[in-house]
This record gives sequence, C-alpha cells and structure tokens, in this order.
Amino acid sequence: MLFVKNNMKNITKKIIRHSKKILLAPKNLFYWFLNIPLKPKWVVLMATDMCNSRCNHCNIWKEKSTPNPLTPKELEKIFSDKLFKNVEYILCTGGEATLRTDFKEMIMAMHRALPNAVIQLSTNAILQEKGLDIVKFALENNIKFDIGVSLDGIGDAHDKIRGVPGNFEKADWLLKESIKLREKYGPEKLHVGAGAVVSDLTVDSIYQTREYAKNMGIDFVEAWYNTSSFYGNYSEGDKSKIKEKITKIVKSQCPSVMQDKWLSFLKGKSIKFPCFAINSFFVLKCNGDIVPCLSHWDASIGNVRDHSPSEVWYGKKAKEARQFVKKCPGCLNNWGAGWSFESSYYQILFFYLKRPDILIKKLLSKE
Repeated sequence: MLFVKNNMKNITKKIIRHSKKILLAPKNLFYWFLNIPLKPKWVVLMATDMCNSRCNHCNIWKEKSTPNPLTPKELEKIFSDKLFKNVEYILCTGGEATLRTDFKEMIMAMHRALPNAVIQLSTNAILQEKGLDIVKFALENNIKFDIGVSLDGIGDAHDKIRGVPGNFEKADWLLKESIKLREKYGPEKLHVGAGAVVSDLTVDSIYQTREYAKNMGIDFVEAWYNTSSFYGNYSEGDKSKIKEKITKIVKSQCPSVMQDKWLSFLKGKSIKFPCFAINSFFVLKCNGDIVPCLSHWDASIGNVRDHSPSEVWYGKKAKEARQFVKKCPGCLNNWGAGWSFESSYYQILFFYLKRPDILIKKLLSKE
C-alpha cells in the first residue's frame, strides 16, 4: 500500500512538472519570436581550457591555456547577479575541469550564490582520485551533484581515441566508486552517468559501451557529432559506410525527440527548431566571455570581467547574437538542443502525443 502511495505521489509530481512546462512554453516562444531575452536556466561553465587528454578529434590540448581563468571569488560574484536567479543547472566542463587546483572552491562558491542549482562535473577521469574527492566534497556540503564520465569505448578502444593508455581503467574505477556514493547518499543527491559521441571513431564500440553502462546501472548519453573551433568528431573516410552505421545506432536508441531529429538529419531533412542559446542557456568561458553555444564558440557577446552579467546579457552584441542564432540551421548538441526543446516544449509534447506509451513509461519510472 505504501509503495502504491509513493508511486502515485511520484507520478503526480511528474505530471505537475510537465504541466508547468506546457504552460510556460507559449510565453517562452512569444519572447523568443519578439527577441525579448529570457533569464537563463542552464549554464555551461568552461572551468579551464587546459586538458590532459590527447584525443584524436580535439586540439584544445595543443593550444595555449588561459593564464588567469575566473576565480572562485569571481564566480560567486557573477552568479549572484540577479540575471541568474532562475539557474537550475551548471555543467562544468573544459578542457578538463579537474585540472583546476581550486575546483572544490569553485563549486562551493557557485553553491553559495545558487544553493538550489545542480552542479555537474564532466570529466575524462584521468585524475580519477581527484574526481572522486570532488564528488565526496560536494555531497558532504549538501550540493546536488552530477558526475558525467567520457567513455568512447571499452578498454583499449577508449584509450586509443583518448590518446592516454590506462584511461579506461581509471574511468571504470571512478564510475564504480561514484555508484557506491550514489547508493549511500541517494540518486536525488548524486546522478552518475557516462557519455560518448557517435562518430566514425566510435561507431564500432557504441553497442558494447551502451551495454557496459546498462550493466552498471548508469545513464549513457550517445551524443551527436558536434563541431567547434577546437574540435570535430567526424573525420574523412568512407562517409557513406559511416553514415549507414550511425543510422543503425540511432535507430536502436530509445525513442525520443532527439532520436527523431537525428534520423531526419541523417536523411538530409531540415532539423531547424527554435534555439534558445543566449536565452534560456549560454556558455561562460574560463576567461569570462559569454558565448551562445559550442557551434558559435568564438562569438562572444561580452566579458563578465568588463561588465556585469546583466549588462552583457541585455547589450547590443547579445541582441545581434540572438539574431544569428535564429538563422542557424540547427544542431543536435545534447545540451543545447535538449534545453531548447525544454524551453519551447511543444516538440516534446507532440512526441508524447505521438508516442503515449513512452510518456506512460516515463511517468512510471523511478526517475
């Protein structure tokens, strides 16, 4: 009886959450259409541009790193700006975030400014013990925390792509130790996941990696092959054969809006949708620049060291950026597209109307 009661309570919460998004979507779309900026809900923070991986698909480790990245004190001041009062999620990435010697101080500073926000560490797990120490620190300080580990394959397959022998073993250790902490503190306090980009580099290892994550009881993100000024996940070769393999992988994924869009893209169809970059989300680079997303990595709308976040957000360059983002043909970057779908919501709603079985399954899940 108690199980049924708790389950109904969980379902009711989910229905209320979805209903709020449905009610908010028209306002978001109206503002988007009239170029009225929203207050951001999601942030990607480039904690550092230093990296200890030697990935085949990325050259950030070859570049000169920023000599004076944003400090914990600066981050606390930045995120205390009234512009960020609605922020729910901060994704800390790099480079490799764990290379910051003050990373624990950074997440503590952000937590003081935004105590209800979830903070995520995206890591390559090369510094696996430091990564686990960060997770423990966050939990001990009552910070809602996510850890996401890059996982391009199993064993040597992963190490070859990452260019660091023994990397998979370290990633495996960090995931297993994080799962132990999740069991101790609860999934509402700690989310553990892994992710890989589906590209010519990983097409032959995705299924095995997917099965590994399933057996571990963690989420596995199979990301679209995005490109940026410092990396690309798609190299030359027999592209028709690679495309065929990628199509097969995408078709085997769990049904979702992202899967539908991805399959359309692979068929050469338009995937354009209302993108909410520089609206409901943005990227804060370690030098203080605010940019729209990964695709527009070098399109800075201003620097939070020179002006307050609010001044940057409502400035001339930000208005110009929202215009060229609207003209973007669209991408399926998992956070950019995902947060855009969440903001407009109608695409998610239409998907659920088309596939009510998926909605029912989601409502009944423990998530």
